[in-house]
Amino acid sequence: MRIGVIGAGPSGLAVAWELLAHGRAHGVEPQVDVYERSGRPGGNVWTDASEGYQIEQGPEGFLDSAPRTLQLIEELGLGARVVSASDAAAARFVYADGRLHPVPTGPAAFLRSPLLPLAARLRVLTEPFRKPGRDADESVLAFATRRLGFLAAERLVGAMVAGVYAGDAAALSMPAAFPRLATMEREHGSLTRALIASRRAARRAGRRAGGPAGPSGRLTSFAGGMRELIEGLAGALGDRLHLGAGAVAVAPTGARWRVHFEGREEVFDRLIVTTPPWYAARLVRDVDSELAATLGDIPGAPIAAVALGFDAAALAGVNVKGFGFLVPKGQGLRILGSLWSSSIFPGRAPSGRVLLRTLVGGARDPRAGELEDDRLLQLVHDDLATAMGVRAAPEFVRIYRHPRGIPQYTVGHLARLQAMRERLDRLPGLLLHGNGYRGISLNDCVRFAAEVADQALERRPTPADHPRPTRALA
Repeated sequence: MRIGVIGAGPSGLAVAWELLAHGRAHGVEPQVDVYERSGRPGGNVWTDASEGYQIEQGPEGFLDSAPRTLQLIEELGLGARVVSASDAAAARFVYADGRLHPVPTGPAAFLRSPLLPLAARLRVLTEPFRKPGRDADESVLAFATRRLGFLAAERLVGAMVAGVYAGDAAALSMPAAFPRLATMEREHGSLTRALIASRRAARRAGRRAGGPAGPSGRLTSFAGGMRELIEGLAGALGDRLHLGAGAVAVAPTGARWRVHFEGREEVFDRLIVTTPPWYAARLVRDVDSELAATLGDIPGAPIAAVALGFDAAALAGVNVKGFGFLVPKGQGLRILGSLWSSSIFPGRAPSGRVLLRTLVGGARDPRAGELEDDRLLQLVHDDLATAMGVRAAPEFVRIYRHPRGIPQYTVGHLARLQAMRERLDRLPGLLLHGNGYRGISLNDCVRFAAEVADQALERRPTPADHPRPTRALA
């Protein structure tokens, strides 16, 4: 069986690894080839090393609570390279009312925090008595407002949405973007009661419970940054990985799939497209216009990541100990937030230097992410001065632009996924995988890769296999 994988981001690399691993484990020898139009693998997950700085172009790391990701790291022989975020990174901040506020870490701290006015804090305390919603789909902002009140929804949940999706809480779908929260309300009738139940269960099992928005875990990376995972996967694939090989179109040919590349064609028994949805739409538009249209309806928000390096002495009196801060909508700043990279992981900046990575744009302010370099730098400088008191000029600057950035799971996303499943049922041998569908994190890309590999190999999972998600796209 010959299997083609289009796209060598984390999703494509992970599914190729799973195909080979599943094949060896079950006596199948698939021929797997991965094609990537750019000159390197990894997509937005990549680490630049320059002048002693290590700068992430995409995510700073991943949570260490995903078993399959940890297993993959060990299989690649990278276990000794893993580093955990510093204890200082536990301090997180939200910018509101003209200053940075520590994010409260418990009920008592929340009640004392001026991040919300007293009336808004008291409104949050009524959450256990609020009735569950009736809509199958609603925006994150609508859900959070129902349960917590508008101000808490805007400042706390809205800031979280900006940090995770670079998104607008009023546009994103709660059950698609944060399915765990939606499930908590459905099963327990209250987020508070669900958290209490999960913490009790965690104590009985001897593990740490997660928060309301996601699983437990500590932010984790590698000594050389996230590129180590990408290079590990790429190295394991060897000559199965083809760089500079951009797919132009795909077409069924009998029971197989023909892929048109720039200058040649290849034919596969199975084809797995792991590119962003907008690019996948281009590939399949001549095969199924309805599938292409649905894929095209999944937007991506433009994001610019501005990395600034400073002499630590020039930031005397400025707090840079912590994870960083996020900015809710309507607070007078255009940046989404800033990550204090040199405080999160060791080795991200030379000795005596500080690295800040500030995110601009997203769904709330897409034009900001498209500003020319000089205007973008001025915006970041002005907002960091306002929020943190940073007045010094940086000695190191790098700008990374992601024109379609993070996929946005807007209201109606789950219906779009169902429509895609129905179209894919008519196109046997074609599968979709990636962060545009059922989870944007690296852990999601790795976790769902195993399921997609099973389906490509037409293997039924057994109870002994690692857990499978219940909503398969591919």
